[in-house]
Amino acid sequence: MTTRPGPRTRRALAAVASGAAALGLAACSATSDLSAVGSSSSDATSVVGAASSEMLSSTDLAALDTHVDDDDLEWSTDDEQTISLSDDDPTVSIDAGGVYRISGTITDGQLVVTAPDDETVTLILDGATITSSAGPAISIVSADEVTVYLEEGSDNALTDGSGYEVTDDATPVAALASASDLTIAGDGALAVTGTTNDGISTKDGLAILAGDITVDAADDAVRGKDYVTVTGGTLTLTSGGDAVKSDNAEDADRGWVLVSAGTLAIEAGDDGIDAERAVEVTGGEVTISESVEGIEAQDVIVTGGTVDVTASDDGMNATAASTDEESEASDQGGPGGGGGGGGEADDGSQLVISGGTVTIDAAFDGLDSNGSVSLTGGDITITSAANGGDSPVDANGEATLDGATLTANGTAISSLDELGGGMGGGGMRGGPPAQGA
Repeated sequence: MTTRPGPRTRRALAAVASGAAALGLAACSATSDLSAVGSSSSDATSVVGAASSEMLSSTDLAALDTHVDDDDLEWSTDDEQTISLSDDDPTVSIDAGGVYRISGTITDGQLVVTAPDDETVTLILDGATITSSAGPAISIVSADEVTVYLEEGSDNALTDGSGYEVTDDATPVAALASASDLTIAGDGALAVTGTTNDGISTKDGLAILAGDITVDAADDAVRGKDYVTVTGGTLTLTSGGDAVKSDNAEDADRGWVLVSAGTLAIEAGDDGIDAERAVEVTGGEVTISESVEGIEAQDVIVTGGTVDVTASDDGMNATAASTDEESEASDQGGPGGGGGGGGEADDGSQLVISGGTVTIDAAFDGLDSNGSVSLTGGDITITSAANGGDSPVDANGEATLDGATLTANGTAISSLDELGGGMGGGGMRGGPPAQGA
């Protein structure tokens, strides 16, 4: 039987269309920026082009090939199956693809998805509260991909227990844990409390299209091992570890974070946004009010939007992933920002700002790169220690200021030579390895 999309379907379609469009635009922008960083300036491209072609040639389009499709949120209300949560049935199992509308409360139990690997699952949270003392509140063990849709006007909450272990190596330790690609959309609200480890975590890709999402996690607030894309929504993230993280170190075209729209408010015990390969902000508002390092990745790129960072170490840090030995040395030696202008080697990483508004308040370096720095556009304001081995702008490789408006410690800067010493003291990555899959 063929059904016509109902009103709810049309709302879902509108949401995913805007999210997918934003992701598509961001992908085009990011592809250009990641393959030829600083495309708005030929000078900037010449400065960092060598590192870009060497390090990112395998990730231009592949890294931005996400699981999100235009029809992901298209369904008929006739296809929905209703699940009413209650303590009478504390473990709810979904073993087949489909669309499930979920409401009610479980005070100690789980919703577990074990669908075939070639089937998709949509979970419509419509006033759902799940608390689990012995594992994730929602555990997605298998499926092709899963969408969590927050019904408009609904309040939903997920809380996991403390001190549990997940025996399935494929499933992360988190309140919302997924072994499959995960999409979050809809205009409702979701509060997630990760008591043991992460708040929202997937071993594959994570796409956040919309929603009012609040996460409080013992470790990482939001983690997509392969990638994290944020194309809308309001995210309020509090974490003991990193607030947003992508840590796939095995695949050259994975381990990246892209923010193209939406609002992120972050308080992090470690990094605000951390990725193995690249972090790019093309739009939206990112406010990191507390962090060790605000944004850290091999390549840190800002082409638009508003980024406001407060950091106890470096504001933004571009550095290649450290080996285990380097990480141990970094942990023993304290913060990674203090270098001392020792002419350290260029590791090929890059930090590029070609647009947007960037404000940084850092205890050590404001912008720190173990490779190159290219400032070709945007409005940049930095407050940093600016003494010893620290500087508002610090690079082991070439550093250029051509087109951006830069204010450092209250002074308008027209040439990076005005910043004096501190160049060449970039810091390496630190911190413990991620837990979970």
